[in-house]
Amino acid sequence: MSALDSTPNVPAITDALLPGHQAKIRPAIGMRAILTRWWVAFSLSSVCVVSGHLMIKAGLNTLTAAGNSSSGVIGRVAHAVMQPEVVGGLLVYCFGTVCWMIAVSQKDISFLYPLSSLNYVLVVVASAVLFAEVISTKRALGVALIVMGMVLLNRKSSEERS
Repeated sequence: MSALDSTPNVPAITDALLPGHQAKIRPAIGMRAILTRWWVAFSLSSVCVVSGHLMIKAGLNTLTAAGNSSSGVIGRVAHAVMQPEVVGGLLVYCFGTVCWMIAVSQKDISFLYPLSSLNYVLVVVASAVLFAEVISTKRALGVALIVMGMVLLNRKSSEERS
């Protein structure tokens, strides 16, 4: 019996989302073993969700500001959704959602959901770097408040430490 086989009660959602995992190479660390660690699934979720949003923004930035007003609302929306960066961003975002489902199946949502506020911080930083967006003092203070909130929510109390 391998170390992976002795993993206690791996959630059913992992099995459903990774069909045929038994046929894959099991030795050291397989895909299932990696994704059964909540923090890996959560981290992948954050990276994919943030990347997806940024790709969608990049795709929408390629559209002209005025757009093609003669094509109507449906035509403009269809044109925007068919941008390669938008399609790619939606696919990456969907993969992030699958990773989120795996993480939530392994850990309390009341623990994970506040941590997902990290996505706000990552988007603000990345938008400043990639799109040269200006981060105002108020926005920076808001991001700092989010970070402080995440620290407070996830800090162990004295009862939990003992």
